[in-house]
Amino acid sequence: MKRNYLLILLLSLFTILGYAEEVCEINRPSIVERIENRTYPSVFGAWSHELLNYPRPDDIYEWSYYKEMLAHRDLYWGGANLGIQWRFLTLEGVKLVAAGALWLPIERKNQILSENPNYLHLIAVYYYGAHPLAYPEDWPYWLRDKSGSRVQDEGWSELLIDWTHPGAQDHFVQQAVAAAKCGIFDGIFLDWWSEEPQWDQEMADLYHGSKVDGLVSLVKRIREAVGDDFLIIVNTNTRKIPRSAPYVNGSFMETIGSIKGYSRERLIEIEDALSWYEENFRSPQVNCLEGSGIPSEPLDSPTNKQSARVFTTLSLTHSNGYVSFNTGIRGGNNHEHAYEIWEGHSQEHTRGGEHAHAEQYWYPFWDVNLGQPIGEKAQLYEDRDGLFIREFTNGWAVYNRSGTEQNVQLPMQAIGVASGITATQHTIPDLDGEMYLKTEVNADVNGDGVVNILDLVAVANAFGEAEPDLNDDGIVNIQDLVIVANAF
Repeated sequence: MKRNYLLILLLSLFTILGYAEEVCEINRPSIVERIENRTYPSVFGAWSHELLNYPRPDDIYEWSYYKEMLAHRDLYWGGANLGIQWRFLTLEGVKLVAAGALWLPIERKNQILSENPNYLHLIAVYYYGAHPLAYPEDWPYWLRDKSGSRVQDEGWSELLIDWTHPGAQDHFVQQAVAAAKCGIFDGIFLDWWSEEPQWDQEMADLYHGSKVDGLVSLVKRIREAVGDDFLIIVNTNTRKIPRSAPYVNGSFMETIGSIKGYSRERLIEIEDALSWYEENFRSPQVNCLEGSGIPSEPLDSPTNKQSARVFTTLSLTHSNGYVSFNTGIRGGNNHEHAYEIWEGHSQEHTRGGEHAHAEQYWYPFWDVNLGQPIGEKAQLYEDRDGLFIREFTNGWAVYNRSGTEQNVQLPMQAIGVASGITATQHTIPDLDGEMYLKTEVNADVNGDGVVNILDLVAVANAFGEAEPDLNDDGIVNIQDLVIVANAF
């Protein structure tokens, strides 16, 4: 997916400054700890920090608003920001410098971490294309047609770059190294990633070498240069990338839905790709699954809410990754809207200009704390095809694309986050998902103020009877005994 490059251009180009710029070379807190310590569901943001159901200020980069939007996410990427700017073509090579004093971006990152201690911030490296003014016209690494003219990306304003050229790769490895040295950033994001032969042949005669070989070489060189404690996420959609996998921490699964949403067959493809990434990418893994809403409906419509539940529970049952759900509206120079995304946005279209729509709606069920995963990934419930369940420390996630409504029996009472129903047996519609939070059970059966062997005896003596039925399944049995034993 492409994005408006004007902000990136403004941050990248510079004039002769009257003071010495501070190069960003600082330490970062542990990346692994922030990945391992977070709770689920875990939400990420790509490019757009705005949340459509939060008040939107005139200046969407006003710090209090920007900070709040970023802190909602556990992982986010965009261009150079937080007060850090690129310097692409200096005598010493690529640098990341502070827009003013270096203490300010450090303080800003610390403020976000104070609100969300597990927050990760990545920076995009645009190796495949750039704004026409980002580099000189005679820069040797622009992709050029047979007449020598620079090639513009179809539907977008940026010009393409020949990343297969060794000199271009040197430049982008320098960008990755600069990002790794700047502890504000925890990794890089690389768009446009494919190892498919058909894609390799598109405009192949204009590139210095094989596009696929170039990607593999680039990511391998970057990994060797930045080391292990630095994240690399690539946009694969749902393609498998066996040659790049050893160097990559995660995929941006930009699944791109249709005007009618996602079919069962498409969901199966997404599951298969996500499971492959979980099995094959390097640790620590940060796979990022993004669903798209039906573009003709607001993100809070019943259909889009259901789809968001599907993607959230698909991510929870099949990965230890992150999830996102955007408007589904395609961006670029020409696109239309079926509704006013935010007040005044239609006026932006009247004025013209390229932009995209990666904005999210913050669904209340993303505020739920399922804790951390206990169960295995991609486990079927009672071997029922298309019905998946996974236990977490505080509850369960269930995802249903079986083709029919399903009932699940949980081992204890739990409340459905979307349904609001507290029970041990729950019903889930087809092509839907639900999270269930465990409820407190009074295992002190004899009421003596402590759970001990006497409570176990009381339950054992009542086997087959109606009470004390701790899990509310209608009969006292071994499951009630387990509840008491776990409460010792």
